[in-house]
Amino acid sequence: MDIMEKVAYLKGLMDGLDLDMDSKEGKVFGAMLDVLDEMAMAVSDLQDSQDEMEELVDIIDEDLGQIEEIVYDDEDDDECCCDDDEYYEVVCPTCGDTICLDEEMVAAGEIECPNCHEELEFDFDECGCDDCGCGCDSEEDK
Repeated sequence: MDIMEKVAYLKGLMDGLDLDMDSKEGKVFGAMLDVLDEMAMAVSDLQDSQDEMEELVDIIDEDLGQIEEIVYDDEDDDECCCDDDEYYEVVCPTCGDTICLDEEMVAAGEIECPNCHEELEFDFDECGCDDCGCGCDSEEDK
């Protein structure tokens, strides 16, 4: 039973008591019943507004989820930020995150993975040997 039904029930009880509405007590009961009726309508209106607001928030949440997928899923693409020749691509062995390093970062010899915060150490060798993966045929390092 909701609040509107309860107020209607109280009205029915008052009608059943056959009170004299012109007496002092009747006037007080009548005024109280009017206040209860107005309060019940206000609460009912608030509940309706709240229900409508919840529906709108759910719709906005779904839309935001779709936008997050569009924005954040681009980071997972196989495209690398290292399209420029001045950057080097490194994959963190702990979390698998791809990190792009510039020459200054490579010269430092270590970096903290921005994803898992693992300390990564590396040695960049521009010697041209097969071991570094550049594919050159330098005889010095063979």
